[in-house]
Amino acid sequence: MINATKMQQETPDRTAEHELLLCCAAAGNDDAARAQFARLSQHVADWDYLLTTAELHGMLPLLRKRLEDIGAMRPDLLRATLRNAGHNLALTGELLGIISVLEKAGIECVPFKGPALADQVFGSVAMRQFCDIDILVQPKDVKAAKQLLLSRGYLAEFTLTPEREAEYIRAEHAFQFRKNEFVVELHWSFGSKDQSFPLAAADVWPRLVNRTLQGRSIRALSTEDLFLYLCMHGAKHAWERLEWICSLAEIAGKKDAVNWARMTALARRTGALRGLHLGLLLAQDVCAVPLPTAVAADAIRDREAHRLAEQARDQLFSTRPAHTAREFMRHRYLLKSRERLTDRARIIFFSCSRIPHPLARDWDLFRLPASLSFLYYLLRPIRLFRDYGLRLLQG
Repeated sequence: MINATKMQQETPDRTAEHELLLCCAAAGNDDAARAQFARLSQHVADWDYLLTTAELHGMLPLLRKRLEDIGAMRPDLLRATLRNAGHNLALTGELLGIISVLEKAGIECVPFKGPALADQVFGSVAMRQFCDIDILVQPKDVKAAKQLLLSRGYLAEFTLTPEREAEYIRAEHAFQFRKNEFVVELHWSFGSKDQSFPLAAADVWPRLVNRTLQGRSIRALSTEDLFLYLCMHGAKHAWERLEWICSLAEIAGKKDAVNWARMTALARRTGALRGLHLGLLLAQDVCAVPLPTAVAADAIRDREAHRLAEQARDQLFSTRPAHTAREFMRHRYLLKSRERLTDRARIIFFSCSRIPHPLARDWDLFRLPASLSFLYYLLRPIRLFRDYGLRLLQG
């Protein structure tokens, strides 16, 4: 349950607009938060700031719903959410078109996040803010799927030689494509090697389920796989977006939506137990969702998860640092969110030794031929220390 007074005492720089968004997140599950939301909405000093912050946190659709519930709709918010709904419907139509093209070519695909997540969690593609389409395919189908997207008018984010493309597919997790306002990320994994992502894409295929999106049957992640993915995705980004917590809480709060015994076993087996605890503690603290009985005791005992949840909550509305400091902070947060020493070691090792991203400066700085590309694993730490380490040491 959100205690607005306590939060204000703990973080005196929090404005009424921040409190309103926190009450907005919790209002679906807590009477006190609903009442507090209604009171605060009458005393907002800066609606422009509120709407800007709500958009940054993906909260515009939920804010509109809460204001509609108390009969306090604003025209500027209505216009913004109508634009978002139109954009989402266009992306959904494009997603369904891509699925049809891929399936016609015999390529099994799984949309996740974006429209599929909005529909599964909130029952409407208009109830989330998203800017791209995420589709998972099997590694053997990446090249064929890529060609189909190109034939559909998409442009690749970058172009690689066949040798470097093969190396990129082994080390990374997605290609990005763009066509006008549409952005598509074609995934074959949930994360690159340097993230040591606990949910292996190869493992989710046997557990896929059938769902319906806009009247069309699609393949989807099981609820347990989706929930664990959302937990780890949030931890990867230090839970800096309020809507991520709301989406997780919406699933956790649905009766019998999750098999918690299966979820806990999966998290323990893959080294994602702290990430699961962290997500659930945030759902409880921010969105007033009770901890599931099956995992409550372990989550309560996880002191590091409590510290990480408190850190994420307290930094939700902080000014975001410059890129270098932000990436360093995210990386440190990701390390703390993993309970196994081996996973932390893998994250550190592959962060230092991963091949350079095609848009990074490593290839331009060193210009090694493909036959010597393995040397990038040795040269990358030098470039990282020059770009990041010296700046951090200099303060």
